[in-house]
Amino acid sequence: MAKKEIEVPIASETDTVKLSKLLIKELNKNEEKSGKMAWNLATDLDNPTEVKEWISTGSTLLDYCISNRRGGGVPVGKLTEISGEEASGKSLVCAHLARSVQQAGGIVAYLDTENAMHPEFATQLGVDLSKMIYVQPGTIEEVGETIEKIILMTRQKAKDKLVLIIWDSVAGTPSQSEIEGTYDPNERVGVTAKALAKMMRKLTQVLGKERIALVFTNQLKTSMARYGDPFVTPGGKAIPYHASVRVRLTRRGNMKEGANKETGDLGEGDVIGVNTTAKVVKNRLGPPHRKCNFFISFANGIEDMPSWFERLHEAKMIEKSAGWCYMDYAKDFKFREKGFVQLLKEDPKFKAYIEKKLEETLTVKYGETPVDQEIDPESQMDVEQAVSDLIDPQ
Repeated sequence: MAKKEIEVPIASETDTVKLSKLLIKELNKNEEKSGKMAWNLATDLDNPTEVKEWISTGSTLLDYCISNRRGGGVPVGKLTEISGEEASGKSLVCAHLARSVQQAGGIVAYLDTENAMHPEFATQLGVDLSKMIYVQPGTIEEVGETIEKIILMTRQKAKDKLVLIIWDSVAGTPSQSEIEGTYDPNERVGVTAKALAKMMRKLTQVLGKERIALVFTNQLKTSMARYGDPFVTPGGKAIPYHASVRVRLTRRGNMKEGANKETGDLGEGDVIGVNTTAKVVKNRLGPPHRKCNFFISFANGIEDMPSWFERLHEAKMIEKSAGWCYMDYAKDFKFREKGFVQLLKEDPKFKAYIEKKLEETLTVKYGETPVDQEIDPESQMDVEQAVSDLIDPQ
């Protein structure tokens, strides 16, 4: 005789929601002592995965590539890694981030282990040095302790204060065991990676709950591999795993006085800046592998507005003919490329129109493939991240 099957009642959707709320409440019983540990992602806006604030990098195009939204940039409550070759603009982008935070009423802590901070240039970019905390930690362990202290003091003194902590740079900071050891390279194998892994596990636990943004810079070093990507970032896998955003900067060449982009003439004068490509090789907040180009001037930092022209021209929103540029802004409207930036400064309506066009072309809808997305099959970093995105898209 067959056994009679027991019918299990299926809980209604309402019962499931109630049960979820009850469980969340029970898990947060000791909230005052150990902090909140459970959230409803649909209704709790204070959950650690929600990014409510962004810090501009100084480049509108890069801000869009990271956040996929207007007014974006580096996420608050997350870790961002900026890697690049020497003189590719890593420290300069950090200075722009510092200025953005100070303009928003926040405070900046700059952990400089490479003596990379240039006070005069930072001041020229708009950074108020009197409101910035400058620290020179000697080891990775000291960096971790300093960041923990800043987070703890922020919680106690000004919990709602926006804080940006910059570590410049990972590759230039030794571990404590390296300081105490000899010059034998075999003694240092894996030491940095272990120290960073421990730091990341501790910091990630509290970062998402605070109004704090972490930005680490790292160097691109030559890989020992004979084929594929010639560059790697040192320090093991801890930072690549824990970072929500990873930006890679590369130089496209120097710009000299008298250069002409239309003719390709590089000019014969002094070098006045570098053309830079920024690629978002990892992004948990938007489509990954997007890239953009901008010019870094030795006098003014990132020249943001000229890059708008190039991006809109690539998107065929600006047409060029016989030395004139045309847009659907007004009837018989035309202008010279050299006068584009001045026009933006003089005409607020035109600037608002251009910003709207940038939003249209740079904001990617869910499921669409960005036109500026590029995966380099020769890049180990790109391929590894592409595989990771397929396995865990979040």
